[in-house]
Amino acid sequence: MSTIKQSEGLDNLEAPLLQPSSQDYGDTSNNSAAPAVLVDIEDQPQPSWSHLGTTHWLLTTAILLSDMFGLGTLSLPADFARLGWIPALACLIWFAVADVYAGTVYQRLSLKVPAAVVFDEIGYAAMGRLGSAMVYATIYFSILLQPIMLHLTCMESLRQTLYMYNISAELACLIVTVLILPLGQMHHIEDVAWVSIFGTVGMLVAMLVVAGKLVAIYITAPAAAPTEMVAQGQGFHSGLVGAMDIAFAFGGQINWMRYITTMKKRSKFSSAVSITAVFMTVVYLLVAVTGYSAFGAGIDLHKPISSVVGQDAWTVVMNAGIFLHCIIAYQVNVNVWCSLLLHVTMPKYAKELTVTNSWSKKGLWLLVTLLCITVAAFVAYTLPFFSIVMAVIASLGDVLSMFGLPCLFAIYLLPLRTWESGLCKLLVMLATVLSGAGMYASLQQLVEAYHGKT
Repeated sequence: MSTIKQSEGLDNLEAPLLQPSSQDYGDTSNNSAAPAVLVDIEDQPQPSWSHLGTTHWLLTTAILLSDMFGLGTLSLPADFARLGWIPALACLIWFAVADVYAGTVYQRLSLKVPAAVVFDEIGYAAMGRLGSAMVYATIYFSILLQPIMLHLTCMESLRQTLYMYNISAELACLIVTVLILPLGQMHHIEDVAWVSIFGTVGMLVAMLVVAGKLVAIYITAPAAAPTEMVAQGQGFHSGLVGAMDIAFAFGGQINWMRYITTMKKRSKFSSAVSITAVFMTVVYLLVAVTGYSAFGAGIDLHKPISSVVGQDAWTVVMNAGIFLHCIIAYQVNVNVWCSLLLHVTMPKYAKELTVTNSWSKKGLWLLVTLLCITVAAFVAYTLPFFSIVMAVIASLGDVLSMFGLPCLFAIYLLPLRTWESGLCKLLVMLATVLSGAGMYASLQQLVEAYHGKT
C-alpha cells in the first residue's frame, strides 16, 4: 500500500472524476474501508497521516491573507453606493461572521474525513456521487474563474502604477501574462507561503494610502452625490451585485481544502481563519466608509477604488502595493487551478508531479499554466468590468463554498447539536437563494455593461 508524500495536497490525487480518493494514510493494514473513511480524530491519538503537512498555522494565516484579502476591498465603496449604508453594513457584518463560522465547519469536516484532500471527497463522504457533483458544478467551476479576476486587477493596478507612461490595456495584459507565466511554475503551495507575506504587506500599505487619499478628498471636495441610508436609484439587480461583491471580499473558501491539507496541525485552521476575518473586517470598514463618504452615490461602479482617487506619487505607491499583492495571489490561484484541472483530467500525472522533476512533467505543468493564464488574459481584456465579474464569481462559488455546501455536508457528517443542525439547514437554503439570485443579477448586469448600457 502506498504512503502519501509530505504536503501533496491536490497534487497527490489518483481518484477519477466524481470518485472518492483511493489514498491510504499511515498504516491501514487492518482497515479495509472505502476511501474518505469517517474517523472522528478529535478524541483519538492522531495517526501518522496528520503529521504529513509541514505548514505552520501562522504561515497558513499568511497564505489566507494573501489569497482572500485584497481584491474585494477595492470594490467596497462602489458596493456601498449600490446598497446604501444600512444594507451594506449588514452584508459586511453578516459575511464576516459567516466566514468565521465556515472556518470551524471546514476544520471539523477535515478532521472527520481525514483521508479527504479535496472538497469533492468531503461531498462524496457525505452524499456520495451527488455530493461530489455539487462541488464540481459550483465550487470547482468557480475556481477556474478566479484567475480572470486577478489578471484584470493586475492589469488595472499596473496601468495606474505606470500612469505617467499611459500604457494601453493590451500592453498591460501582455506584461502581466509574461510575468505570471514563470511564477506559475511552482508546484507546491508551501513554496509561496513566505512570499505571500510580502504581498499582504503590500496590500495593507496600499489600503492605508487609499484611506488617506479618501480622507483628503472628503475634506477638500464635496461628494459628487450624497450618500444614502438605502440606495434608491440603483435597482434590485445592482444591489444584488453589491451584496455578491461583499461576499467575494470574504471569499476564498474554494481554496481552503488545498491549504488545510498542507498544515502540520489541521486543528489550528479555524484560528487562522478567525485572525484573517478580523483583520479583513477592520480594513474593509475603513476603506468602505471613507470611500463612500468621499464619493457618495456618484462613484464609478465599475472601477476599483484605486483607479478613481486621482493620480500622483501616492498613486504609484498604492497601486504598486496592489500589484505586488495581486501577482502573488495570482501565483497561488494558478497553482490551485492547475492542480485541480490535472486532478480532474489526468490524476496519474497530478500525483507524479510531486515525486519527479522530469522535463516531461515540467512541460505538462507549463502547458496547463499557459492554458490557465491565456484564458484569464483573454476574458479579463474582453470583459474589464471589475465589480460585475467579481459578483459572478462570488455568486457561483463564494456563497456556496462559505456556508452552503459545507453546512449541507456537515448535516450528514458531523454530530451537530439541535440548534446547529437547524442553523445549517437555514444557511443551506439562504446560500441557495443568494447564489441563484446573485448569478442572475450579475449576468444581467454583465450583458448590459458589455453593450454599454450601464
